[in-house]
Amino acid sequence: MLPVIIDTELCKRDELCVHECPLMVLTVEEKGQVPVVHPKKTNYCINCGHCMAVCPTGAITLSAFENQDAIPFNKEDLPESSALETLIKTRRSVRKFKKKSISAEEVGELIHTAAYAPSGHNAQPVSWTVLDTPEKVHELGEVVVEWMEEMVKQKNPLAEKLFLAGLVNTWKKGKDVICRDAPAVAVAWAPKMGITPQADTVIATNTLEIAAHAKGYGTCWAGYVVLAAAYSRKVLDYLGVPEGHMAHGALFLGHPAVKYRNIPPRHKAVAEEQDGKFIFRARPNTH
Repeated sequence: MLPVIIDTELCKRDELCVHECPLMVLTVEEKGQVPVVHPKKTNYCINCGHCMAVCPTGAITLSAFENQDAIPFNKEDLPESSALETLIKTRRSVRKFKKKSISAEEVGELIHTAAYAPSGHNAQPVSWTVLDTPEKVHELGEVVVEWMEEMVKQKNPLAEKLFLAGLVNTWKKGKDVICRDAPAVAVAWAPKMGITPQADTVIATNTLEIAAHAKGYGTCWAGYVVLAAAYSRKVLDYLGVPEGHMAHGALFLGHPAVKYRNIPPRHKAVAEEQDGKFIFRARPNTH
């Protein structure tokens, strides 16, 4: 089956799809004809959907997404720049959640949105593991703490650098500094081998984070979970991550326990010109 299907009655023969295809999968044999898939590039299509996105008449479908048409939108449907800026600036790393559940189905809607995040060669290699009960999230915390204890026992330099002994002691006293008593967690993972799997996973996680904020959910990056996953097979097994894959992103999710009312400051971006280049240096978050 051809990867791209074009309705000859709807096609305006404007060749927009031909010029937009990043891998030149589409071509026209003669001016004024309906574009066709280049016979030597049938397997080149990466299902990015650029052809569908640019077509003004909805004449194109992708065989990989059977019975799914493109969804038209107008410029008016997009948020104003100021609204998007406010959304980004009001995002908080939420560490206190209401005792209110968030279901795997709700998280799944966010995962679907995150699938529109860019990935290298549109490979979309990111899978997700979702735990949608506080009990399961706590079990994950126990597995992470078990790894931390082993690191402390081995006197691994990382244990001292990250104060893992203190985290373990705090956990054993009943204070959850690992998972923040979150009602849910979403962990993103991808094959170790690929085009840009680590970057793809982080970008997808960040996209989900912004989508969650737009829906009123609170999130916090689960840094200790990702750290433990990099060293502990047991953590990966608990999350259902198969061999040859790695977790690079994780978010705790829930409903924020407090209401944030203000946008705190950040350093202004200041450029330094060097030999025709402009360097915007990081401003370390120090006192």
